[in-house]
Amino acid sequence: MPHHLLIVEDEPATAWALAEGLADDGFTIDTFPTAEDACRWLRRSRSDLVISDLRLPGMSGLELARKLRRGPHAQPVIIVTAYGSPDTLRELREAGVAACFSKPFAMDALRAAVRRALESRAEQRPDVRRVRRAALPRRRAA
Repeated sequence: MPHHLLIVEDEPATAWALAEGLADDGFTIDTFPTAEDACRWLRRSRSDLVISDLRLPGMSGLELARKLRRGPHAQPVIIVTAYGSPDTLRELREAGVAACFSKPFAMDALRAAVRRALESRAEQRPDVRRVRRAALPRRRAA
């Protein structure tokens, strides 16, 4: 089953470029111009990863990352921005952002970050941990 990505980007040309660049990797993708639109969609659907601009109308990408850090919609978030600063990067790390890219960025680097974030998420899922534990040999009592 292909992974589902959300792209939250208020610039239509950038949203299109991200979606086109990642669709070649077999992802299903939905795009939204605001974080609020993405959150409404997440109330009734699910995705595996969010790629968001930092500066958006309304809720910022940082606020979205904080919101998606825990709870029923917890998932990795990758931020793309033209407005990075050391303080912003620190805040993004503290919010649990999987990666941050400055615009313009190399699509190959973004693809690699998406793969790493999805692999990391799969390793953290309880059903994957259960399978790995079940595959380990059991210790015998002495």
